Amino acid sequence: MRQIRARADAILTGAGNLRVDNPDLALAEDERARRRAVAEREPFRVVVTRRGDGISPRCKMFDRALGGAGIVVHSEEMPSEAREALATAATVISMGERDVEIPRMLEWMARELDVRTLLCEGGGVLCAELFAARAVDELFVTLVPRIIGGVDAPTLAEGPGFRPEETPEATLGAMERIGDELYLRYDFRWD
Repeated sequence: MRQIRARADAILTGAGNLRVDNPDLALAEDERARRRAVAEREPFRVVVTRRGDGISPRCKMFDRALGGAGIVVHSEEMPSEAREALATAATVISMGERDVEIPRMLEWMARELDVRTLLCEGGGVLCAELFAARAVDELFVTLVPRIIGGVDAPTLAEGPGFRPEETPEATLGAMERIGDELYLRYDFRWD
């Protein structure tokens, strides 16, 4: 994951992932030190949320000692108190009335932040929205020898799903085995 992060201009996560895992979305320490030594920008760290519920300025992704600038992309449903609190640690920007408009957010990131490579680290709702926006070029999947299931288990793309004609067939671009785990990369070509 750290190697993939190093290729990204921005790293994106959903609010649910942030609340559950509190990831730092940071580069490996040696890569971060290298970039800082030559004044090279670190990837933006971005969370998408409707209301900001459960997101605190103390989240690891907002700690500038760990990585690049934090950004909170939210809808107009976020209360002003939450915006003000998060603005102490991150850039806070509205991108939709009720929900975050993903195509609008992607256009803004490309235009205003010069993001060309965006890495999404989940969750399932955000991944489904990126597929719906036809914005997924590569999909990285890790297979581990552990079974997790049930109605509350996380999925790759939550929500109603997609009909076969709504997403292109993926091709296996790379496969690596480390111990009992498989690391797969699938490539997508949208017409």
